[in-house]
Amino acid sequence: MRARLGLALAAMALAGCGGQPARTRVRMAVVAQTLSQLPVYLARELGLFEQAGLEVSLEELPGSSKGLEALLGGSVEAAAGYYDLALQMTAEGRDIRSFLLIGRSPLVVLAAAPGSRIERIEDLKGSTVGVTTLGSNTHFFLNHLLRRHGLNPEDVQAVTIGTAARALAAMEQRRVQAGVVSDLVARTLEKRHGAVTLLADARTPSGLKQIYGVESYPSAVLYASGAWLGKHPDTARRLAGAVLQAMDWSRRQTPRTIRERMPVSYRGDDPVIYEEAIRGAVAMLSADGRIRPEEAEVVRRVQQVQVDLAATFTNSFAVRQ
Repeated sequence: MRARLGLALAAMALAGCGGQPARTRVRMAVVAQTLSQLPVYLARELGLFEQAGLEVSLEELPGSSKGLEALLGGSVEAAAGYYDLALQMTAEGRDIRSFLLIGRSPLVVLAAAPGSRIERIEDLKGSTVGVTTLGSNTHFFLNHLLRRHGLNPEDVQAVTIGTAARALAAMEQRRVQAGVVSDLVARTLEKRHGAVTLLADARTPSGLKQIYGVESYPSAVLYASGAWLGKHPDTARRLAGAVLQAMDWSRRQTPRTIRERMPVSYRGDDPVIYEEAIRGAVAMLSADGRIRPEEAEVVRRVQQVQVDLAATFTNSFAVRQ
């Protein structure tokens, strides 16, 4: 009798989800419409999360620091953010751990606003400079550049300008004299206004070399709390595996094919510019999703924190399905 009842309950559970086992639900924060997180969006659009038995809801937020707030607050289980934030949280005693490296570059530039008289980083003293959100990876990027050029972070007024259209408007309307903006925003500014003064360019290995002294800088990652990873290792592995598949798929496709798989509202107004930005983003994807200790050490040195690097990341889940 008990056996028949168990079978009946199992059948009802399967029937309630179309004859398929229920998918594991994961809420994940992601910086809104940034190409540094392109594989995360593609994993959703290509159905790779579903194939991995996951039901992933992407909670779009205006900056990486907001995603971290959502993770710490418990409104999401994981986040697509940036390694330097995970490192900072560990230094502050928070158990946040990266479990998949997505990108080897932040894919941003520090650019002067059109019409601005800013020509060098030293000229930024006393000016207003835009970043995605205060405390974000773009804010860290700005502070690093200021220190390298003899300025203190307090020498400028950093303000939030968000991403995509908001950042573009802030630059064009000169609400800021300069801004840390994405590749897509930089290319759009160049098309609309001609040559734009780039004070620092982190989109390529050569640019990274000038800024950080290395050609590969751990940037976009998936991260979660160490407690969640410990309790849900299979879910973390499937999540990382789906994004890894999206990264592999991207390298085999043309920028046009990738653009066409993205939601229409994400593609921007100019397909040529968007495809150029996609080409740059794919070129800087991680080959295997793993963070190397020597690369993590560069980030630690840039962030100027004392932390056990082994507590900031794990490569255990970077496994192709």
